[in-house]
Order: sequence, then C-alpha cells, then structure tokens
Amino acid sequence: MFSSMEISVPTLGVSGRGGTRRSIIIIAVSTVGLSLLTTWMALFWHAYGVRHEIAHHGLATAMTAANAVEREVQGMGYLLKGLSRSPLLQTGDLEGFYRQLQATPRPDGAWFTLWDRDRVLLRTRDPFGATLPRINELPGIRDRLEVVRTEGLSMSDRMPSPVTGHWIVSVSLRLDDANGEMNRVLSLLVPEEHLNQAVQDAVRPTEWETVLLDRKLQRLVTGAASPIATSSPPLAWLVSRRNRQLETIEGHLATFERSPKTGYTAVSVLPAAVSNAPILGALYQSSLASLALLLVGGAAVRALLRNVGPVDSLRLTASATQTELLAANQRLAELLESMSDCHITIDRSYRITFINAATLRWCGRPRDEIVGRSYLDLIGRKGDCVAAAVQAVEHRNPFHGEIRSGLRPDRVIDLRVFPSPEGASVYFSDITDRFLAHRATVEERELLQASLDALTKQIAILDGNGRILAVNQAWRRFVDGTGTGVPAHGIGARYLDIAVPDERRFSAMEDVIAGIRPNFQALYQTPSPEGDRWFTIRARRFRIGDKARIVVSHEDITELSAARAAVSELSERLLTLQDEERQRIASELHDSTTQYLVAVGLNLMKIERLLPQRDGQRLLGEIDCLLEEALKELRLFTYLLHPASLEESGFPEAIQAFADGFSDRTGLEVTCRIDRGADELRVEVRRALFRIVQEALSNVHRHAGATRVVVDLRTPPGEVVLCVADDGHGMQAKPTAPETARPTLGVGIPGMRIRLHQFGGTLRIRTGRTGTVIRARVPHDLDNLASHDH
Repeated sequence: MFSSMEISVPTLGVSGRGGTRRSIIIIAVSTVGLSLLTTWMALFWHAYGVRHEIAHHGLATAMTAANAVEREVQGMGYLLKGLSRSPLLQTGDLEGFYRQLQATPRPDGAWFTLWDRDRVLLRTRDPFGATLPRINELPGIRDRLEVVRTEGLSMSDRMPSPVTGHWIVSVSLRLDDANGEMNRVLSLLVPEEHLNQAVQDAVRPTEWETVLLDRKLQRLVTGAASPIATSSPPLAWLVSRRNRQLETIEGHLATFERSPKTGYTAVSVLPAAVSNAPILGALYQSSLASLALLLVGGAAVRALLRNVGPVDSLRLTASATQTELLAANQRLAELLESMSDCHITIDRSYRITFINAATLRWCGRPRDEIVGRSYLDLIGRKGDCVAAAVQAVEHRNPFHGEIRSGLRPDRVIDLRVFPSPEGASVYFSDITDRFLAHRATVEERELLQASLDALTKQIAILDGNGRILAVNQAWRRFVDGTGTGVPAHGIGARYLDIAVPDERRFSAMEDVIAGIRPNFQALYQTPSPEGDRWFTIRARRFRIGDKARIVVSHEDITELSAARAAVSELSERLLTLQDEERQRIASELHDSTTQYLVAVGLNLMKIERLLPQRDGQRLLGEIDCLLEEALKELRLFTYLLHPASLEESGFPEAIQAFADGFSDRTGLEVTCRIDRGADELRVEVRRALFRIVQEALSNVHRHAGATRVVVDLRTPPGEVVLCVADDGHGMQAKPTAPETARPTLGVGIPGMRIRLHQFGGTLRIRTGRTGTVIRARVPHDLDNLASHDH
C-alpha cells in the first residue's frame, strides 16, 4: 500500500522563511499522522487476527467435545450390539449371559441391565437371581423404553440412579424377537463422569471452558463450577440457535456444537476479558506508539524550526523517509508471499480480492487473471470446493476436509475455509502424494489380507503382547465350525485365552509371546463332532520396525496322521513277519540241514576206514574240513536268525549271552557295557534294540573285516542311547559309483530305522577308515516305560 504513495517536497527559498516553517510543520504532521495510521492498522490487524484465532479455537473445542461424546456412545453401541448376538442370550441362558456380562470390559462404575416389557431381568450390580424391580416401580423408565423402541439405539439424558444415588447416563439397544417385535432392551449405564472424562481427554487444554449439556440443557458434572449458569435464559437462547456463531453472554464469549446423533450439546465458554485482551493490548501499544511518535515528531519539528537548513537538506530527509516507507511495504509483501500454503481471500459476492504467490504457482496463471475474478467461475460452480465456500460465506460455518480440487481435478487438497467479516478466507495445500501413499497402504493391507485368505492353513497375526490383530478366512471358518461363539472371531482378544489348549507342553507359546524364544511348534488333539482331530501349531516372532509381531498357523493333519499311523502299523507288522520267518528258517536249518551235514560227516568217517590209500585219505580230510566250516557257518547263521529269547532272561543278560555266542562262533572280540536301567523299558522297545544289536553284529561279521566290536547301552536323563562300534575298514561305496557317492545301505539299516521310528527314536551312522559307529536313540518317556505296556 505504500508503493503507490508519492511524497512531494516543497521548494524553500531564503526569503520565505515563514513559508519554510509552515512547510516543515505540514510535512512533520503528515509524516507523524501517516506513521500513526500505519502503526494503528498493523497493531489492530494483528490483534483482530489473534482474536479470530481464539474464537476459532472455541469453535474447534466445542466440535471436538461433541465428537468425543458421539464416539464414546458409538463405542458403547457397538459393545451392546456385539453382546446382543451372544448365543447365551439367544438361547435364553440368562445365567450364562450374566456371567458373560460380568466378564465384559466396561467403564469404571458402569453396569449392564437387561429388561423386558414388564421388569428387570438381570443387572450386573446385583447377584444373579436377586429380586429386581418391575418397570412400573421405576419412574420414567416406561417412557424411556418407548424411545428405545422407536430409535433402536438411544442415549438418555442425565438421571439419578436409584441404585447408587449418583447421576448416570444410559445407552440402550432394542432387542427383537423372531417376528421383529421388541421383546427386550439391553442397557449400559455409565456415570456421567465417564463422558466428562472422555471430553477432557479429547479436548486440547486451552483457556476455553467446555460444558456438556444433555437434551434438557442439564449440565453434566465436570468437577469445576461453570462460569455461566446453565439454566440461565441467555445460554438457552444461545443453544436454541441453529448456527454456531459466537455470542457474548454475561461477560463471556460462548459458542456451542450440538451432536445430531446423541442430542447432547458441547458449549465452549471464554471470559470476555481474555478474548478482548489482544484488542486492549493493541490499544495500549498504539497509545504508547502514538505518544512516542508525537514526542519524537515534536522534538524533530522543534529542532528543524530552530535550525532551518538548506532546501537540499530537507529534500534528502524527505527522500530517506520515502525510502524507509517503501522498505516497510516491501517487507510486508515478502511476508505474505512467503507462506507455503495457498491462500485466497474472497468477499461476500465471491470476488477474489487477494491471492498469494503459492496460489499463483499452483494455478499456473498470472495475478491479473485471478484477482477480481469470481471464485465460483475459477473453480467451477459444482463440487465440494464450491459447497465449502457457500457454507462459509452465506451460512458463516467453517469447513475443513480433504477433497478433489475444482481447478485441478487430478489433485487432492486439504481445504480449510473460514468465514471473515469481508467474506471468507480460503487456505489449501496439495496433499496428493500423501493421499496416494495412504491409498497404496490400504491396497497393500487388502492384498495382505487376500493373500492370507487364500491360504488353507488357519493364520492369525498377533501383536507383541499376544493379542490377535488379524485372521484369515480359514481361521474364521474354523472358529465358526467350533460353535464356541467367540466374538469377532477372536480379533482383539488374547490368543492364549481362546486358541491354545490347556496343556503344559504349550507353555512354550507363552515364551514366544514374552520374547524369550523366537519360534514354537507342537502337535495337539482336539475333539470335534466327527471325532478327534489332530493339528500342528507353529508360531514365529518377528519385528516390523520397532514393533513386534507374531504369526501363528494351525493346520489339520488328521488324515496325514492317520496315514502315518497306518504306515507305522504296516511296518511293524512286516518286521514281526520277518522275525517269524527268520525263526522258521532257523528252525528248518537246525532241524534238517544241520542233521544232514552231520550224517555226511559220519559217513565220511566210515569211508576213511575203507580207503587205506594216502591220497584218498588226504582228499577225505579236505572234505571233512570243508564240512566242518559249513556246519560252523550254518550254526552261526541259525544263531543270528533266531538267538535266545528276551523273555528267558533280562535285557543285559540277553545281550551278553548273544554277544558271547556270536564271539564263540565268529572269533570276533565282543565287549558289552549295558546299563541295568534298560530293563525298565517296554518289551517292544527292548526287542527293537536287541534286533538292532543283532543286525549290527551280523553286518560287522559279513562286511566290516573287523577284529573287535563294542556294544554300549546307556540311559542318560530323558533318553536311551545304544552304540555299536567296530574297528573294521568302514562302509565303502560301490566301485562303479562316482567319487562323491555315499555308501549303499542294505535292507538291514532301513529296518533298524523303522523299528526305532515306532517309538520316536533316531538312528545315525558314522563310518570311516578306522571303523563304523551305529548310534540309536530312543526317548526315555512314559510311553516307552514298562509300566505303560497297555
């Protein structure tokens, strides 16, 4: 505004000393007056801006308080709707439903009440089965139930509680029968202090005092006296108005926001002295500035009048003053242009009166094409931007929201429109990148949920404390199939409370949730209408940034478990048949083949007496040696096929007897170290270990080329370990196999593994040039003890 000002300096002559004095006085008065006007405008403009910001805070405080009440009531409504779908309520199990209500989280001091048309059915403040009042005994309840019948979900005015003697507010939900008629009402009664606390938590601490009123304009207790009496006519007059314009009542600035959903009203009140403080401060500062300017100007004029200098000196002074004014004007323009948000000022006819540089850059047009033009023509006469401007200019209501731009429909803006005395002030910023990032996040979340739903396993995602955040479709079907009626399929509940069987072996899951261990895996059994089902549970803890998450999967392996059991049973049967066949072959060889060889030996002795020739006797001697070797091998073979039975002696004695017999027949040195604790094992386990020793010694005799064998059986805590070690040349790969080929295993070693697998055992083989070690491990648990043979 200063750039258009021209300052003219009069010409002073030497002979016109009186005219010079008048010129000096006129210039000084003009300069002081202009400086005073500029100072006053700047101070009062700033003061009115601060006062407008204070008023805006009051409107925002009232809206925030009303929205907080709406959110609190909406949350209570969701809680009541969730409880209304309880299977216990639907089946008429009032005692079970009473226990469910007692276990349901609710605000402090609140209680649930279930009504029918005539009486109170249950109330969580009283024991179940206690005598409860009828509807007619409670004043005003009949009318309240009619309101619930009409609205479905309703919030009451504040009312005294006949139970506690305090003021309460109730949120009630209509419950219908199969014909759609209301037969019951479920209510949650909370102290009015709970709503006030919700408002205090939502409202940012300011100088505004927030008062919460019900439909009858009754003030809810806040713990502090209201600065305005809530029953006074001015406040009732203010709340009855449709708009939220600020009004001054009894020395206070007041505004309100009424919730259309609850009917409650939030009133924000501020002492007028606080709201007028910026104006009074500006008046005080302008007075001081005026006094200072007058004093300085007077002193300057007095000095100039005393020492009237040359005309050039006066011209230089005028030029310096003009330069300073231009510099101040330039600084003000730079301040307005430096705003990062786009800003437009419009009058009541929607004509654009001001636009800053950020708006020019965003619009891509010169200033003379926008200033003076209609705001509605610039952005189009349809859309949310126009509706926001009309709301602020004509209805004097502010607007704030994220909408599509009317000027650039491909961009999303954060629009804020505030009414002003001249018209409205429009502020907006481009948030397209943030909007697209948010939408991408939502799409990624939906993709993750769809991916989880595509899995057949039952998946649940937990937070670091073990509460369920998300589940997939398979989990939902499983929960629905169990018929337990878990609300929201367990989302928001503790996983350990609803999903893990109550067994000691699942305590490791608590370690995963506590962060003690990173993963967990177990097998468990659960009953179902079709029979017992087997499941595997797997859990793994991971981190996303600074947040811990746990993914848990359940998989039904009933069919796989049954197939494995059938294979195990078949393997056991085959091993049993193998033992029976070995016993039969050993008996046949011992009873028939051995006898025939003995008879051949006796006949050779008779022939030896009939052949006196030396050559014939030498040949018979060789035949007799071969026959002895054949009998020795045959006795060893029959002994390996069917050794002494375990039932005839203890396990260590049977192993020692077999080792002695094996040593006598093969010439190998066999050393046995057997723990006496092996006798505590089941007969089947001892037989399997005995067969492993038998098979191992047979392999040593036939393939190892060893001279010494050690059989060692120990029972450390929790397991049984059997080791058979020899000093032979080890297990060699076939000559035709590649250099990297592993040694070929016959049927004996797979048979060992099958025998151990029946009892949860394992088999490991270590071989080398110095010999071979076979190590078998069997769990030493209750299932493998002799006391559990049944």
